[in-house]
Amino acid sequence: MLSARQIVELFHLRFVHAFYASLPDKRLVAIKGGINLRFFFQSVRFSEDLDLDVATIAKETLENRVDRLLKSPALLSPLKARGLVLKDVSKPKQTETVQKWKIGVSTADASVEERTKIEFSRRDDVSTAELEKVDPEITSPYGAGTVLATHYLAADAVRQKIHALAARTETQPRDVFDLNVLFPRGDAPSALDEEARTWIPAAIDNAGRIEFDDYVALVVSFLEPEHRDLYGSREAWDAMQLDVIERLESLK
Repeated sequence: MLSARQIVELFHLRFVHAFYASLPDKRLVAIKGGINLRFFFQSVRFSEDLDLDVATIAKETLENRVDRLLKSPALLSPLKARGLVLKDVSKPKQTETVQKWKIGVSTADASVEERTKIEFSRRDDVSTAELEKVDPEITSPYGAGTVLATHYLAADAVRQKIHALAARTETQPRDVFDLNVLFPRGDAPSALDEEARTWIPAAIDNAGRIEFDDYVALVVSFLEPEHRDLYGSREAWDAMQLDVIERLESLK
């Protein structure tokens, strides 16, 4: 039996597999955010949604490609084999800058239904992203085999997370958790460009304002039970918060 978080993750994994397999040039789309950390950086946090950057591909071309894929056997058959179906698919935002789909992923008997979204943000350039295999620790439990996708590497991922922590209208504890995953890595940046350094004061201020109860509700609930034991205490959060703030201070 799949947990609710695993149901969504399996959909994300199968969508990524089928979507990238359909692209004539995989370098035009890059996975970012929580899925990037989960699929390529050994993060233990499940991601609620799938976020990608896209360059060059026209709005109508991308819209048609995703619409077809959400109805195709390439995506639906592997899900059906695990007793899952898609429901209530909608595309509430289709602009030149952002294209968004909302999807329900349900067990066949509808005893469990989870909601997720896929969002593409248009960028001038995603050339710093790399085509790599999704971590086998993610794919193997689902029997998904090798999944190739283009994603941002650690330097870009850190920059994106610092910007998110500084600029969100509603600060998210997942940004602190994700930076805590990225910062200890050997390929994490030791310096930032001039623009990114201007985000540091707001990022530090926002990181320090996040309450433990918000962390439990919005991050710990997206962990497997064994990881909740490791990361779910106030002591773990306090240490994580302090470590991230100290690392941000060092990047000023």
